[in-house]
Amino acid sequence: MRHLILWFFAFACASAVVLPPPAHAAEAAPEASLTPEQIKEVASDLVCLCGSCPRESLATCICTAFAVPQREAIGRALTAGQGREQIVEEFVARFGVMVLAEPPPGGYRLVGWLTPAAILLVGIVVVRSVLVSWRRRAPKPETTVAPPSPASAADRTGSSYEEQLKRDLDAFEN
Repeated sequence: MRHLILWFFAFACASAVVLPPPAHAAEAAPEASLTPEQIKEVASDLVCLCGSCPRESLATCICTAFAVPQREAIGRALTAGQGREQIVEEFVARFGVMVLAEPPPGGYRLVGWLTPAAILLVGIVVVRSVLVSWRRRAPKPETTVAPPSPASAADRTGSSYEEQLKRDLDAFEN
């Protein structure tokens, strides 16, 4: 009888090693296959709200007051089969939009991006309008007269300058 019990025990141990686990054990297997990288991937969408760190990413924050327990909660949710979006939505429902690392699109965020571009475009239109109006006001030459040749101008004005220079030098010497 002893041999029969030993053989049964040996067979049970060998079958546990060789045969696949039952279906209910396969559901618990994701916990063992869950990696810290998977948790950090979800946690990177969220920020730490402990108050002691400057809204650091939940994936990299090391504070034990908030980040560590929340990463554990993310791990439990992943193990339970929740997806990334479901976990993030759950955190938003619990803590509000401020838990998100990147605010959702739309609203004031959209206004913040569009306002500088709109101001730049309005400024370009105003500057262009001012330049066009200045150009319209600029006096237009009515007739174009050829400037006098340098030789004739020098003959007419040069003699008067030379005479004035001689008079001033004579006055200075005396």
